[in-house]
Amino acid sequence: MKIVTLTDNSTSDPKLQTEHGLSVYIEFGDHKILFDTGKSDVFIKNAEALNIDLRQVTDVVISHGHYDHIGGLVSFLRINTNAKVYLKKEIFDYQYYSIKGTVSKKIGWSETLVEYKNRFIFLNNDFYIEDNLIFISNIEDIYPKPKGNELLYKLKEAHFELDDFRHELVFCLDTGNELCVFSGCSHNGITNMLYTIKKYFKDKKIKLIFGGLHLIDAIKFIQTETVKEINEIAFEVDYLSENAILFTGHCTSDKAKDIISKKMGRRFNTFYAGHVIELNTL
Repeated sequence: MKIVTLTDNSTSDPKLQTEHGLSVYIEFGDHKILFDTGKSDVFIKNAEALNIDLRQVTDVVISHGHYDHIGGLVSFLRINTNAKVYLKKEIFDYQYYSIKGTVSKKIGWSETLVEYKNRFIFLNNDFYIEDNLIFISNIEDIYPKPKGNELLYKLKEAHFELDDFRHELVFCLDTGNELCVFSGCSHNGITNMLYTIKKYFKDKKIKLIFGGLHLIDAIKFIQTETVKEINEIAFEVDYLSENAILFTGHCTSDKAKDIISKKMGRRFNTFYAGHVIELNTL
């Protein structure tokens, strides 16, 4: 398995672009997978710079309906006419906004996507498995969700509600006895995601966790996680995953990275645009 970060907030490679978004290219058996598409077509430009041909992608997975994960999907669908696109049907039930004080900002999907709905596979069941690709749609609500969610709303017919993130999924690759877990932003909480995975796949060990954790920096509009709370999240991640390796970036703050790295030690890693993981080297 090979995992290449195409889009992230940061990079160490001057030939690559960055943006607030996430897009990841994965080679797994016969599958060439695109996990999320970032905010724009930056992931396409970076893929070209990295000599990755996105026209060969066989499967696209969209983690949730926010623009920093689904924003580049139209650009992808214009260059790749064959890939299947897996996503939650609830994405299109609402539009999505961030509201900070009196300022609201649309952070949802482009209406142009409706033209491509015949390309989509809508995930409705608790989980769906196809050729060792696992899509978990209904995430348990056992642990607290990230406090940063309190700024995030869904809109339907001029009515705003706090987003409950029913449009979010968690994606896993089954390598045999082990699972590799991918999350876009973990708005449902990475601990809830891992709990749900273990509920359905008790005999599978989680080897790797990859994605944003939505543990954001402190801002004036809401409270954010305390040091104690972040330490508790790190402890539960270790417990639920049986000490998996973690790769995080995108919506995980520097404060959270520092705290979690001290708890997890060498099992903690960060990703960035251009970052490559070869699973057999872990």
